[in-house]
Parts: sequence; C-alpha cells; structure tokens
Amino acid sequence: MVSNAARKYEETERSTQVTQPVPTNRPVHWSRFERLLMVVGSAVTLLLIITLLSTKIAINTRQHDLQDLQAKVAQVKNSNASDQQEIAELTSQSNLKNIAKKYGLSDKNSNVRNVNK
Repeated sequence: MVSNAARKYEETERSTQVTQPVPTNRPVHWSRFERLLMVVGSAVTLLLIITLLSTKIAINTRQHDLQDLQAKVAQVKNSNASDQQEIAELTSQSNLKNIAKKYGLSDKNSNVRNVNK
C-alpha cells in the first residue's frame, strides 16, 4: 500500500507542473516613442556640446583681449610715471634757477608763493 500511495503522489505532482517555454534570442524592436526619445536626447546632447565648445572659445577670446588690455594699461601707467618724473625734474627749484640764469631772469623769493592741491 505504501508503494501505491507514493506512485499516485508522483503522478499528481507531474501533472500539476507547468512546462516552461524555451527562451529565444531574437532582438526586441524599439517602439516609436523610444525612437523619438533617442533622437530628441541625441539632439539635445549635440546642442549642449556645441554650446559648450562655443562658450569655451568665446571665453578664451575674451581672456586674450583682457590680457592685451592689461598690457596696454601697464604700458600707459609706466608712461605716466615717467612723464610725472620728468615733470618733477623740470619743475624742481634748481632747474628753474638754471633756466632763469640762462635767459637772464632773476628769481626773488619774496614774489614766489607755493600752491598745493
């Protein structure tokens, strides 16, 4: 009897099992939405890359312009400093006395007044 019960149990177990389908290896086609999404995503990515590159080029151009302007400003500052030094030498008291002697002029301290800004 025990053997008969075991056989019946195995038969009922085999009949309740479902056979699983064999997987196939064929590609799944993309839907229209997926294709549209890929095209839009690619276009946006390309646009961002182009924008980034053009911005980088513009920044480099502006940087070169800034360096040129800074060099010109430094040159003008040096020129101004040398001009101020030359003015200070030409307006010095000793230089004024030498020029006055050269042209036969006299320098009276009573007529001289200092003006400061």
